[in-house]
Amino acid sequence: MLGQGGTMEFVDGLVTGKNYDFLVVNTAATFTTLTGTGGENLLTPYNLSGKSVSAGIVISGRNGGKITAVNPSVGSVIGFTFL
Repeated sequence: MLGQGGTMEFVDGLVTGKNYDFLVVNTAATFTTLTGTGGENLLTPYNLSGKSVSAGIVISGRNGGKITAVNPSVGSVIGFTFL
């Protein structure tokens, strides 16, 4: 991300109203909310309901969409937005 001209944001609780291009799991995370463009619940198509995701995994919106809300109930992620 360094030099890309975007922003990074540490997330360890509910965040809404964002337009993240992607998330990088910082510490192993389990999500209760993962919403994409248009209100799509990304937990279902990504098969992440109730599952822990390892540190280092990158999660993006579907079909070029954004991630608009996220809530890691366990762990943390870094949200990235490009300019």
